[in-house]
Amino acid sequence: MTDQMLAVLSVLLVSDGEKGQYGQAISAATALRTGTVYPILVRFERAGWVTSRWEDRDDPGEARDSGAPRKYYKLTSEGRERARSALEVRREALAKAGLPFPLAPPPSSVFGQ
Repeated sequence: MTDQMLAVLSVLLVSDGEKGQYGQAISAATALRTGTVYPILVRFERAGWVTSRWEDRDDPGEARDSGAPRKYYKLTSEGRERARSALEVRREALAKAGLPFPLAPPPSSVFGQ
């Protein structure tokens, strides 16, 4: 599992709410380009770790802007387990090598919470 994949998983774990997180916000939180983030999300979705949904612009509870509808991504229960496990394996490997774990959760301000 690459550092980029682990970064995306860590963001999804932190933002694991009812709504999920949209790709551009994941990109901003990880400091990865969207061209890196979206293929990772597709890969996780195909593996059953992530589900996605398009925002419902007719729902009064959805935030609206003038841009294109957003696609929201959320970890499945299997995805949460696998993400935690993968992050722990990396944390342990780095600890054995005496290196810090670089994938700190992003600040909550990135998600506007």
